[in-house]
Amino acid sequence: MLRFENSFYENEVRDGFFVPAMIKKAWAAELTVMYEVDKICRKHNINYFADWGTMLGAVRHGGFIPWDDDFDIMMRRRDYEHFLRVAAKELPEGFAILNMDNTENFWYFLSRVVLRPQICFEEEHLRQFHGFPYIVGIDIFILDTLSADLQEEEQRDTVIEYILALADSLGAEKMSPEKKESALCRIEQICRVNIDRSLPESELKMQLYQLVRKLMVIFEDDREGNYAQLIPHVVYRGNTGFPQNYYQAGIRIPFENIEIMLPVRYEAMLQKKYGNYMRLVRNKAGHNYPFFQSQKEQFEKILGYQLPRYKYPGICPRQNTIERSCKYQVREYLRRLDQLHERIRGGSHVLENLIQAQENAIAMGNMIEQVKGENHSVIRELEQYCEAVFALYHEAVRENGVIPEEKIKVLQRLKSQIESDANELILIRKEAVFLPFSGKYWEALHSVWEAVEAEPDWDVYVVPLPYYYKEYDGSFLDMVYDLSEYPQNIPLADYEKFDLAGHHPEVIFIQNPYDEWDSATSIPKEYYSSAIRNYTEQLVYIPCFELEEFEKENEREYWNMSYYCTVPGVVNADWVFVQSQNMKRVYVDKLTDFAGEETREIWQKKIVGIGSPLSDDKRQAADSAVKVLQKWEKMILKPDGQRKKLLLFYVSMSALIQYQQKMLEKINDVLSVASGSDEEVVFVWKEDPLINLNEKAIVKETGKALYEEYQTLREKIMTGHTVIYAEHVEEAALAALCDGYYGVSSALGNAFQVSHKPVMICDL
Repeated sequence: MLRFENSFYENEVRDGFFVPAMIKKAWAAELTVMYEVDKICRKHNINYFADWGTMLGAVRHGGFIPWDDDFDIMMRRRDYEHFLRVAAKELPEGFAILNMDNTENFWYFLSRVVLRPQICFEEEHLRQFHGFPYIVGIDIFILDTLSADLQEEEQRDTVIEYILALADSLGAEKMSPEKKESALCRIEQICRVNIDRSLPESELKMQLYQLVRKLMVIFEDDREGNYAQLIPHVVYRGNTGFPQNYYQAGIRIPFENIEIMLPVRYEAMLQKKYGNYMRLVRNKAGHNYPFFQSQKEQFEKILGYQLPRYKYPGICPRQNTIERSCKYQVREYLRRLDQLHERIRGGSHVLENLIQAQENAIAMGNMIEQVKGENHSVIRELEQYCEAVFALYHEAVRENGVIPEEKIKVLQRLKSQIESDANELILIRKEAVFLPFSGKYWEALHSVWEAVEAEPDWDVYVVPLPYYYKEYDGSFLDMVYDLSEYPQNIPLADYEKFDLAGHHPEVIFIQNPYDEWDSATSIPKEYYSSAIRNYTEQLVYIPCFELEEFEKENEREYWNMSYYCTVPGVVNADWVFVQSQNMKRVYVDKLTDFAGEETREIWQKKIVGIGSPLSDDKRQAADSAVKVLQKWEKMILKPDGQRKKLLLFYVSMSALIQYQQKMLEKINDVLSVASGSDEEVVFVWKEDPLINLNEKAIVKETGKALYEEYQTLREKIMTGHTVIYAEHVEEAALAALCDGYYGVSSALGNAFQVSHKPVMICDL
């Protein structure tokens, strides 16, 4: 069975879209099904290909489209029927194949392979399948052969549409018995069949659907006709499909943590289906997103109550914990010393009061050490004070409790110095505590930390929090606590030793707003926002992500806000810093929908559209990344030390197959331009990794001679001195390093687009 790293399930932002942990678990369940389907297909030499959003996601995102939650593949009908014969026996226990032949009210011309055909909260199921209880699987669409004769195909489609219209009207009382009989007679005449009218209407409907299925294969032997999914894309939408040779060969391509099959000419297919398929387009409509929400609502209706979810708690006053703070206790210790000194000067119970003064000073020192550290200067002064008290005590013992006035004045001066320094170094200073929960998210706090750290009257502490991955039942798994991801110049405090109640800082900055309500991870419970808000005057939540801007009308984005906006950290915080005024409006609307219209003013005051700290670090990312790549410096630095512009040139496998000689000519053009423009611009070559992985498929499509010519050009680039060959540089780093993109449409080009850098597509 397919396994995933725990990190896969974490909330994530992809291409500016928030993907919550629950969607990631749905993805994992779908991938588990696809893994088993792929295994069966490989064993039995059954061809399948990713389709629609799954194909687009594989090419553009290397996995799921972030705002999509379904998985589609297609099979030619003979492969589809072969798969149905063998899969029923070979799928793991509990898996099921759903289609109109075995499932009531399933009126689709496809099959759906699911983990389990019903919602399941059984412990073993949740443990095995990523804690995801809902019905989940993949859709297998059928490719049928279209007639090469367009008129003949149009006639078939018209008949199919007519039969389906009649079938879907049965039982709906939309048609009189006379009209129904007339329609059945007409179908019998056209299709030369006999329709059994004695059947119940549900079986009559199935009889008509079976007739449609027979019509779908009547041109199966036409070798000139295209392949297409007849319903709905041909019958209702006029799709003309793709030539049969597009499906003769396939390539395996990474998809999340598995590999799936794509037609080798996938780029041509995507261009026809979507146009500029690399352009990110998010439809505002939700399209039943997420797919499991309707199942959840139906399940709750059956149960008669809602499954656990976070609900608005109302306005909750803070608990009074000020007496546990260092500042409060220092004031109390100093006040106590004042009282003891008065008694000592008055000669009342001198020995007893000296003992209490020393004990008071020791307790004050221990408390300051616990909160401020053992090297705090006030602790050294308290130690000197204790030594003076000790000496004075012994002198008082010798003199029967009498202490000279000048000795009392010395003790008073020591106490005054303690009070003065405690006031300057502790009492009047302000504190800020940053609670990042992972080094990979520190950049979202870094610029804020720098600003507060620069304030002379503030003490600033960074206390990295560990986090735990969760089991399906919410119990904690192993702790993750990696401090190596933080910059070395950031002083880090140990969360186990840091006394948050003792510090009681003026402000606490948090990144994790979920408390117990995230299904994938949790920080320690004592650091939930509901707890730590009691130990500060101002709790500030700064999201560790930046999103593409959207409006309330963007249904998917707005829905997903339930996972990061209507959560405890946002509700409990005194201030929430979001990336823009637009996002403030959306946050306010979402929180008002969540908590009631009477709360709108609360959110208006609390949410601040101040901008994301992530933007500050992104502007520095390219320069810092360049410094790491020392071997590039000779090529990218001008004589005056300024950096040249870096223009990424990308060659994809599909472009090489589709455009062949034109693509080689474009590479030669780039080499020519690069040799004459190196004073201001340097080209960086990036090659699609799939080219090396699918050499046989490329040679089969392009011919050996053309592929060898391509290899010669690649060798010229690798050994030359005018183009940087970035074979082993991660694509994310290239998107940060380079100033612009030139090449065919690709996922890498999309990364430049998201970063608002120039993207130029080759004219091929």
